[in-house]
Amino acid sequence: MWKSEPNYTDADLASITVPVTIAAGDREEAILDSHTRYMAATIPGAKLVMLKDTSHFALVQDPKAFAETVKLFLAE
Repeated sequence: MWKSEPNYTDADLASITVPVTIAAGDREEAILDSHTRYMAATIPGAKLVMLKDTSHFALVQDPKAFAETVKLFLAE
């Protein structure tokens, strides 16, 4: 799946109208940093949160920071 998905176009991402937070670990090993930043830049109004000293498993590595990110998103 990682080789062929997702198949979003710039137009697809630009058409998103709901609030979006892109949260990723700053030591992500599965998703390219450039892809994460591209999505955050292409989705209108998207917020980018880089979780310090975490990887793809930020939820387990820093549950407090992850939960705070989710809480802030839900409070918006």
